[in-house]
Amino acid sequence: MNGSVEDVFARAQKENKNVFIIIGNSKCGNCDAFRKMLDSQSTTARILQRDYICYNADASDKRQEDIARITKCPSYPFPYFFDKDGNLLTFGFPKSKEYDIRDLDRIGIDEYIFREIFQLPITTQRYKKLVSLNMQAFLLMKGGGGRPSARDSAYQLARRSLDIAAYPYNIYLSHTLGGPAAVAQLVRPVYSPSDKLIYKGLLDTIPLQENSLARQQGATDSASLVFNKISHDCGIIKQGTDYTFSFEFTNTGKKDLRIAKADHPCTCIELKWPQHARKVFNPSS
Repeated sequence: MNGSVEDVFARAQKENKNVFIIIGNSKCGNCDAFRKMLDSQSTTARILQRDYICYNADASDKRQEDIARITKCPSYPFPYFFDKDGNLLTFGFPKSKEYDIRDLDRIGIDEYIFREIFQLPITTQRYKKLVSLNMQAFLLMKGGGGRPSARDSAYQLARRSLDIAAYPYNIYLSHTLGGPAAVAQLVRPVYSPSDKLIYKGLLDTIPLQENSLARQQGATDSASLVFNKISHDCGIIKQGTDYTFSFEFTNTGKKDLRIAKADHPCTCIELKWPQHARKVFNPSS
């Protein structure tokens, strides 16, 4: 199905079906391969057609980016299963070669891997509740027709989710529905590489407490990394070929800088980080 997230759940309510969402990108080769794999598995394809509204969400499309922001999607493709009311049933992949969805309890993600790629200090069960509350708040906000009662209910859901964990989307939602006072005591989150893509500009105008790590990174007596650009358009790359690019930066702080790790959110790219980039960068270099 095409359209917006709210259109998908409106149809699910009407047809009394669950919702299966693949979050991807229109230029993601792995996303196309994953969808073709699902279509090739007759049992899975039959269950999806019978019991689910299926939605391929393109995170690069402004009309469809909400779902990536609500879920804090860390990479593409990433599958999610919701009920018609916006409760997250499960997410991730089964522990088998086939994507068998007859038993959703077999689909999930290892707790350690979850914390590593989602950068959230909670369990997968708490994450399901976090996403459910914000999905329901989003649907109320979009489908409430501007009614004060709907906005207030959405705000209460967003505030409840903050008790689980604060992340860019529920901070944004709380501010949108409750104003600056609703987030005055919240700390500005430190973005992961994938966060920088999906939440770009979302919190720029929202007044938040500065994160102590961010303050430390920006202090003049420490190392400070300033890039001449923060994105690079690779265009279309043929699968299996090499592509070289670079980012120039300056250590504007007063201490030596060593880059410990370079990463990116897309699993369809193998990043090879050259050894010469791992040297120590002195102040002003």
